[in-house]
Amino acid sequence: MGEPALAAAFPVPALADLAVPAAVVDADTAMGDIEGLVHADPGMLGVVTVVDGVHHLVARARLDVLLAGRLGYGRALLHRRPLRAVIGEPALVLPAATTWDDAARVAIGRPDHRKSNPVVVAFDDGALGLAPVGPLVEYLSGRYAAMAFTDELTGLGNRRQLASQGAVLSGAVLPGALFLIDLNRFKEINDALGHARGDELLRHVASALSAACAPAPAYRLGGDEFVILTAGGWPATPLADAGRDLLRAIEGPFHVAGVPITVEAAVGIAEGAAGLDEGAAGLDEGAAGLDEGAAGLDELLARADAAMYLAKRDRTRVEVWARDTAVVGAADLGMETDLRSAVANQELVLHYQPLVYARSGQVASYEALVRWAHPERGLLSPRSFLPRAELSDVIHPLTEAVLAEAVGQAACWHRAGRTMPIAVNLAAPVLASEGIVAIVERLLERTGLPPEALIVEVTESAVMTRPDQSADRLRAIRAMGVRIAMDDFGTGYTSLELLTRLLLDELKLDRSFVMRVHEPQERVIVEAVAKMAHGLGLTLVAEGVEDSRTAETLAGIGFDLLQGYHFGRPEPAAAHNPVPGIVTSG
Repeated sequence: MGEPALAAAFPVPALADLAVPAAVVDADTAMGDIEGLVHADPGMLGVVTVVDGVHHLVARARLDVLLAGRLGYGRALLHRRPLRAVIGEPALVLPAATTWDDAARVAIGRPDHRKSNPVVVAFDDGALGLAPVGPLVEYLSGRYAAMAFTDELTGLGNRRQLASQGAVLSGAVLPGALFLIDLNRFKEINDALGHARGDELLRHVASALSAACAPAPAYRLGGDEFVILTAGGWPATPLADAGRDLLRAIEGPFHVAGVPITVEAAVGIAEGAAGLDEGAAGLDEGAAGLDEGAAGLDELLARADAAMYLAKRDRTRVEVWARDTAVVGAADLGMETDLRSAVANQELVLHYQPLVYARSGQVASYEALVRWAHPERGLLSPRSFLPRAELSDVIHPLTEAVLAEAVGQAACWHRAGRTMPIAVNLAAPVLASEGIVAIVERLLERTGLPPEALIVEVTESAVMTRPDQSADRLRAIRAMGVRIAMDDFGTGYTSLELLTRLLLDELKLDRSFVMRVHEPQERVIVEAVAKMAHGLGLTLVAEGVEDSRTAETLAGIGFDLLQGYHFGRPEPAAAHNPVPGIVTSG
């Protein structure tokens, strides 16, 4: 799949560019005349004759050997003999459009006694030429040497070339900075469009990235990771701004198979010698194993990778490595291990926030929000651990534990005579997994909870990770009777066509719009969303309602449900029991 990129990186000449006109003679021409013809032109490689439609070549070197013969008697014996008497095997004949690569491979694949013979070049108009083998072999050797340092798919430098460049720049300490760019959810794009289309998208990204960072070189490390190594001259702006410029440059949309695809990515940046101050040499030994004060290529890659991890975790998209970055990264890795233990030890607890009817203010449902009762750090909010969980497979057992607790709590309330729907959010990796439908079905059967008492919330970004698979799984869950809500609506790129395909029940407008609803232009947008939601038959929910004025405004616009601190903060299930004595699942 890399030929288009390689052709651009290494323009391949055709055999016609190397060929010189061939002397084509009759097969009955005397050898003495052939000798005179060849020796009259020092540049002539040999002569070609055609016998019964088959091309034969007598190269200059072979002609000299034949005419010399043993003990010098060859010329006297062969002088008057015809050319056809000495022709042997057919010549190698290739079209003039044959690339040097292909010609060299075929030429050196001949038997040893013929490998040095020129190649007969056939032009479209019937003319013939001869191409020497030496330049072809030299070209192929040089091309392979260059290809060893070039990414086959994109034509950018590869990891080997990056290592070589890093060694040339300084050896121990590199100047400038290193930018490590990683595409978000590229695997899902590959799965959705196929690997051939995924490769095409990578070529688009590589081209845009290379143009954006010129004259600094860009490299592809493999997969969906790219590197820019600068030793000065670029960027002229602060590093973080340069990182944002790069992300805008590769954002697209790029048209792949007629489909416009927008690329999301994160970039981690590490400064070399120019950006190191004296304090940078004071790294602790435990800071992810980084050597003190070193800023060689491996070190810069490690630092940029740590910064990129933070950019993904905190959704900032751009991070510049600082002295505490490695420590934070190491702490996060420890948190991932602790999270697995937390799930196993049932340290995760749920708090429930009410959603109320906009007109009456009565509780309509609850949203389950996870907390971590850490044995040493106390009660942790989801912001401190969920982003890390979503970057690893721990999100799957964590989500299953949250679902089990929420469904169990709703079932307890239902058995006590209080059927109160509870909403649970599914992260992108969970929605993309094949087992989520079976998990929901199993929990409903085990607890006896009516399906309509469970609401599954998904965000736009989670759905857009794999739109077709997400739609299929949400339809399967909804077919059980479970309600589906889209959370944080307005912050992503959901198309109206996909919105109808998802068969939603609720639409939750993101708090960023709710907070600005009193601004005239923002209100127009909110009213348009309300009209669209009701036109699709959806229950419309506003998140982040903080005061009575906002609540009244949203009710007037036509919102059905409201959620926010104005109506109640997330609290344990016991705080929401209207009558003392109602059991909880905990």
